[in-house]
Amino acid sequence: MHNSSLRVVESYCELTECLQLWLESLQAQGASLRTIANYRECVGAFTRFLQARGITTLDAVQPAHIRQWLIAKREQGVSPETLHNAYRNPRAWWHFCMREGLTTHNPFASVPKPKVPPKLKPPIEQTELERLFQTCSGRDWLSLRNRAILMVALDTGLRAAELHQLKVGDTKQGCVVVQGKGGKQRVVFLSHATRLSLKQYLNACPFTLHDAEPLWCSASGTPLTLHGLKGVVKLMGKQAGVKVGLHALRRTHAVQMLRSGCDLERLRQLMGHSTLKVLTEHYLPLTLQDLQQAHQQH
Repeated sequence: MHNSSLRVVESYCELTECLQLWLESLQAQGASLRTIANYRECVGAFTRFLQARGITTLDAVQPAHIRQWLIAKREQGVSPETLHNAYRNPRAWWHFCMREGLTTHNPFASVPKPKVPPKLKPPIEQTELERLFQTCSGRDWLSLRNRAILMVALDTGLRAAELHQLKVGDTKQGCVVVQGKGGKQRVVFLSHATRLSLKQYLNACPFTLHDAEPLWCSASGTPLTLHGLKGVVKLMGKQAGVKVGLHALRRTHAVQMLRSGCDLERLRQLMGHSTLKVLTEHYLPLTLQDLQQAHQQH
């Protein structure tokens, strides 16, 4: 047989096929490319770990294999959050396989998820916010754009991708319908001050922007990418001497809403969380610290 006629035949692996089916399902549901890529990387590493041990089918996976996987990740020195994701993401894939009737076997049922110690990140303080706004206090259109970005982020608590996806036409009303995680829609509201800031930015922008076009414009006139939007905020933080990102602005919005008396359920709806867990674990304790401090003072 000539070398040119040789073919490399890959052995069939049910795990790989089922993973691909799950990723395609997520894509069909409208999951972001970044989300799909994260799942592909994490769960793909899990399936390769199993294949290296001769496991190629769903029914062959046992609780011991999952424990070995977690031990291997822990020995790599990963953070508690990464270890938690190394369990949670494969489990989400496995639940898909069970819902689709690909298996009735659930090895995750007897493996407790790794605990993540609570890690409270404080909101941006008022003095820090003032320094951030000082970086965009000019009247040139880029300063007005940067100010509008801060205003919208703090006013709505939008996720980075949601803020990036805003269109020009979204700014012309007091409320905006947002396409959130998993394709879920919700309504957020723009205050008068935020709408005024947006109007000042759009009026000063030297490029013609139509209602259906992306809201945030780069210095060259092209739509600002998500990476570029994050970079704008980080640059303002660097200039102000404040460690800040878009998620820090979202966190600050949540804490300010709670401090102002907004109840948890309404805040959950406004921020697009499916449960109250994130609010009670990451935001509410910060406001309870405020109450404790006030009690001690008065």
